[in-house]
Amino acid sequence: MKIIIDGQRLPLDVKITRDILTVLKGVARSQNWNLHYDNALETVYLQAKSEAIDVLPQRQPAEEPAVESTRLLGKTICLDPGHGGSDPGATGPSGSYEKDNTLAIALLLRQKLERNGARVIMTRESDQRAGYPDSTPEEDLAARVAIANKSGASIFLSIHNDGFPHPAASGVTTYHYGNPQSVKLATSLQKSLALGLRIKDRGVRFASLYILRYALLPAVSIEAGFISNPEEEILLMSGDGRALAAESIFQGIAGYYGV
Repeated sequence: MKIIIDGQRLPLDVKITRDILTVLKGVARSQNWNLHYDNALETVYLQAKSEAIDVLPQRQPAEEPAVESTRLLGKTICLDPGHGGSDPGATGPSGSYEKDNTLAIALLLRQKLERNGARVIMTRESDQRAGYPDSTPEEDLAARVAIANKSGASIFLSIHNDGFPHPAASGVTTYHYGNPQSVKLATSLQKSLALGLRIKDRGVRFASLYILRYALLPAVSIEAGFISNPEEEILLMSGDGRALAAESIFQGIAGYYGV
């Protein structure tokens, strides 16, 4: 992780963790600074609020994944990182965006799935909408469902962060639309996420969400913690927290398939 203060990079390079982000948030609050974390570049920008944060540099291409096992060989899985582009989703107390967290978790999850033999379809792979840049929310949701329905995937996972006006709200929830296989998938994912993230287990719930109603395959929507909760925002922003979320979802998928 790189730390840049008022345009000057500190002479250190450390792994981003929840503890480090907690300290940096405290520093930013005490100095009345803006804090911005770019997950792809693993860079924290701290800057006086009177100054604008510089345009971020180009992102580097991802490395080819190494093979871990063939336990998911023959499985095709569709991942939907919620929001993107002009739609940031929910915003955390420090100004972090749901769209960044969901994409980071989904990309880590894709890597883990591919390393274990799965074929992965993504509704988006960068900070953009699933449809086209000026699509309405309804058009964007329709584009996500269309990708899933045409993908040949056996399951569809939409990844989100929860939000609530009261910062004390916390926990992980997994939603389904009542299909028995969707309920089975949601149950496996919820159990794994609650154990892995070690946050409140809000349970498996029915929801009449567009992406769940119109999906033609087992589908779930994961709310992997509350970005509006200061502690869970740090979990969702940090590299280790995102890796933990991705690993927990992976284990839930493996449990669903019984492998």
